Amino acid sequence: MYPLIQVGPFNLSTGGLLLLLAVLSGSWYLGRVAAQRGGTTLATQAERCFLPALIGAVIGGRVWYGLFNLDLYLQSPGLFVALRVSDFAWPGALLGGLLLGFAWSHGHRFERMALADSAALALPFVQVIASIGLLMSGEAFGLSTSLPWALPLFGTLRHPTQAYYAIAALLTGMVVAWIARKHVAPGTLTAVYLGLQGIAWLLIEAVRADSLVFPGGIRAAQVLGLVLLIAALMWMRQPQRIPHEPKILIQH
Repeated sequence: MYPLIQVGPFNLSTGGLLLLLAVLSGSWYLGRVAAQRGGTTLATQAERCFLPALIGAVIGGRVWYGLFNLDLYLQSPGLFVALRVSDFAWPGALLGGLLLGFAWSHGHRFERMALADSAALALPFVQVIASIGLLMSGEAFGLSTSLPWALPLFGTLRHPTQAYYAIAALLTGMVVAWIARKHVAPGTLTAVYLGLQGIAWLLIEAVRADSLVFPGGIRAAQVLGLVLLIAALMWMRQPQRIPHEPKILIQH
């Protein structure tokens, strides 16, 4: 673990730096994917939609975290706007980014489904980098275990849940990219991404030690994961209109 990196007199957060790298890299990669799938028009729309979606993700991630730590946040409401990288939650960030990004693209008459599918291809790339940051900073750590791949953390061997999330994101990205090469209806990549994200939450949160929980110990991310999985399956069961011409394939 390397939670802090010393640069001269400054101690910089590893998790924060890699999260920033993930955001910057994600912006670049989203534009590249959008250009390959929809040309200059879609790339421009992706560029214009990125900042509103990012703002939505920041707000959603902080509000989600604050709601599950309400006693602390009600005592110090300034925490809702504090620059605390550890006080963000990915489930809330995903919801916030989706909602504000969709609202912005709808209001500007952008190609919503095409943008969402481009984001579904780019987000796993972002999640891999961010998960490595969590691993290096020791955040989102797992329960104690005696498995051979356990990592020593906080005085015991634990599930490397951060690595699990990185692997899940990598596999999700591979599956979504594979489906993107087929002739599928708009929105299919988004549904697949959300469904796989739901499965990852259902499985990995079960061995995470610092999950945000509802009263009674129900893990919030697992609840949202189940909702996403069901919604994705329901969407996939609906008759889909497949365009006559396939989208431009992603070239690696």
